Amino acid sequence: MDLITLSKNLGAEIQKSDEYLEYKIREQNVECDKDLQKLIETFNLKKVSINEEISKSEADHEKIDKLNSEISGLYSKIMENETMKEFNKSKEKFENTLRKINYIITASSGGQDPYTINTDDVSSCTGSCSGCSGCN
Repeated sequence: MDLITLSKNLGAEIQKSDEYLEYKIREQNVECDKDLQKLIETFNLKKVSINEEISKSEADHEKIDKLNSEISGLYSKIMENETMKEFNKSKEKFENTLRKINYIITASSGGQDPYTINTDDVSSCTGSCSGCSGCN
């Protein structure tokens, strides 16, 4: 079997994983939570308003401060929402799984034995090696 076919098979297996399925369910829950969607919509509209105000040649700093405060409050409400909390937990867990998979692939392509690679501490790895002190 060639590497591309193996990669496609891996992709299919990822989509069957508990982490992926949980993430997708939680994502749908976010989309179906009408209260949360209203908060997100209001948050996005406020962001547009503040960007418009900031881009004016004579921006109203009081208005900008008020919008900043409203945006901050909306963000807090969004992040405190139980549906959003559950989504973020599942997203973090799924992304951690992807980082581990990427770590194994990267380390293997560098010559390490894929069966002895330890992924216990990979959760802090971003996948980018710039600014990293090393994986070993």
